[in-house]
Amino acid sequence: MTFEAHDLAGFESAARKLGETLSAPALVLLSGDLGAGKTTFVAALLKSRGIDSVTSPTFNLRNDYAAGAWRAVHIDFYRLKESDSAFDLLPPDEDYSDALVFVEWPEKAPPQLLAPFGQKLQVNIALKADGGRSISWQSA
Repeated sequence: MTFEAHDLAGFESAARKLGETLSAPALVLLSGDLGAGKTTFVAALLKSRGIDSVTSPTFNLRNDYAAGAWRAVHIDFYRLKESDSAFDLLPPDEDYSDALVFVEWPEKAPPQLLAPFGQKLQVNIALKADGGRSISWQSA
């Protein structure tokens, strides 16, 4: 599915539409250039599901949010160094059955880290020449 967003309202609308289709457990992989709006997309999606205080995980790499019967885990691998352990951020022995897990820059994560998740969704956000965004998602 692909959406064209010409402004922030359209971008947030696309995030809400995706949010309506997600149920835990799910892994959402977000790809796009720096500044494409990956964190803004996650924040809009989570806001539509009742989580208002979403912040960027760029510096602490992982943020967790509780939302009653489910929770959200938001990870950003952009600053992950080769000496860092991605498995500390997404431990394989953690129970994700109640979680929506959002991963920015998944290409920087070891593939085996993301393998255990059954439901995976790939979200691509592309900047357009007019300043808008093209947002697409599909099963991964």
